[in-house]
Amino acid sequence: MKMLQLLKHTVMEKIRCLYLIKFNYRYKANVQRFKQSTDKKDIAVIKSEIKALKKYWGCFPLQYFNHDFYSANCTLTIDEMKQFIPSYYFYKIIFPQYDNSKALLNIVEDKIVMDVLFDGMNFPTANVIAKKKTRYIFNSKGIALNNDSFAELLSSSHSAKLFIKPANGRGGSGILIAKKQDKTYKIKGMGLNFSYVRGLIGDFVIEEAIAQHLDIAAVYAHSVNTLRVITKRNTQGQVEIIATTLRMGSKGSEIDNTSAGGLVIGIDLLTGHAFRDYATHEYGSSRFYEHPDSGFKFKDLIIPNWLNIKNEILELANKNIILNLTGWDIAITNNGIVVIEINTLFGIDGLQSALGGLKNKFMENYTVKL
Repeated sequence: MKMLQLLKHTVMEKIRCLYLIKFNYRYKANVQRFKQSTDKKDIAVIKSEIKALKKYWGCFPLQYFNHDFYSANCTLTIDEMKQFIPSYYFYKIIFPQYDNSKALLNIVEDKIVMDVLFDGMNFPTANVIAKKKTRYIFNSKGIALNNDSFAELLSSSHSAKLFIKPANGRGGSGILIAKKQDKTYKIKGMGLNFSYVRGLIGDFVIEEAIAQHLDIAAVYAHSVNTLRVITKRNTQGQVEIIATTLRMGSKGSEIDNTSAGGLVIGIDLLTGHAFRDYATHEYGSSRFYEHPDSGFKFKDLIIPNWLNIKNEILELANKNIILNLTGWDIAITNNGIVVIEINTLFGIDGLQSALGGLKNKFMENYTVKL
């Protein structure tokens, strides 16, 4: 049975690896960056390091290319490289020890369902004013809207922006932003109205913009910069925070997702200060000692009211018995935190880029050798 399981993982890992390299635009870009690099280590060193990492994890180390370990400027030792968990190992070996992602995806990855879930658990959330489900549009109380009632709902909102998010969207993909102009919300010059929303393909939620804490806005003001907080239930059933990063927009972007080109920086769990004095991208090895748009120096970054924020997240995580391993997206306001969403199968590349690998956070789960 063990041999069959090993064979299954070997085949699955090879198929997944080939698929990502050939069809996933981010992984294709990582491999292309390697091919175009003119500042690589000696090819014998690269082959030796890849071989050592593959032997250690039992699967091909795509993280070697995600984070430019091949670069002549990379100073990590092979032991430090081993701290970076391959995505296959994380999602197929570690994650199932906590949660059944297939059973959970329809719950936590659907923003309409998630809003109902958050309301039931009394989570502090962004103000969702409307939801589109198939061809119907509802207000926050589940009452169906028509052309007039939807227009009345929009006119009663005082938010400068509305975010129209695909209910099943990930990584900031497909988000539309409506801005208030002369008392009317417009998306790229087009008026937001009942017909416009009804004509969108798919399900959506419409949220009012969040006014973030001034200290966080000072880093980058064009997007709401959010904490990505990872909580897990340990073997004793207690919830703990194991990793936190701050994600920021850049280049004028109004969303902060690292997959959309934003920046990420690790946060020290004890102090709330920057884990390192530079931010990075999700992929590659670029370092930013100050924000390229605002000039904010990352060595000065401190999450305001960190101890209170940490305790509040732990309190919410204890209420959340649906997930044992959770990625939280948290906005910080002058009045406390706002839960944007929770994620199962959250991305690990941005976390590992910002924190230098996650292996030590899952030592009790490193039990299977492929």
